[in-house]
Amino acid sequence: MLFKAVLLALIPAIVAVDHPVTVAQGGALTFTPNQVVADPGDTITFTFVSKNHTVTTTNFSGAVCPPPDGGVGPNGFDSGFLPVVGTDTPQFVFTVVDTEPHFAACKQGGGTHCQAGMTFALNPTEEMTFAEFDANARKS
Repeated sequence: MLFKAVLLALIPAIVAVDHPVTVAQGGALTFTPNQVVADPGDTITFTFVSKNHTVTTTNFSGAVCPPPDGGVGPNGFDSGFLPVVGTDTPQFVFTVVDTEPHFAACKQGGGTHCQAGMTFALNPTEEMTFAEFDANARKS
């Protein structure tokens, strides 16, 4: 019985998926890919490859940019600023805790990176698409 309990406890870790996202590839103000669909228990590994950026949850519409310190929502996240120095490529790993849509952006430059389209969506929906979020960020 103990073996069965241990095995059942390990199943989420065994089937969890890591979703790699590159931040600022080639110096561009982008997250690559810019959206991910993930299940609870999955992780998203954001690898920062140039300059100094954040990945911070923000509002879907309205006051999108800049994202607030600490992020938006009960399951929001904020990597804080992660500068790339030399060949160092810092990472921020977020463990997905729900299937709700979450929208994030870079808060560098007081929101100018966000307004330039440095945006990301976790579990976007038909009602809350990445394209609409990105458009909201660009006009905020």
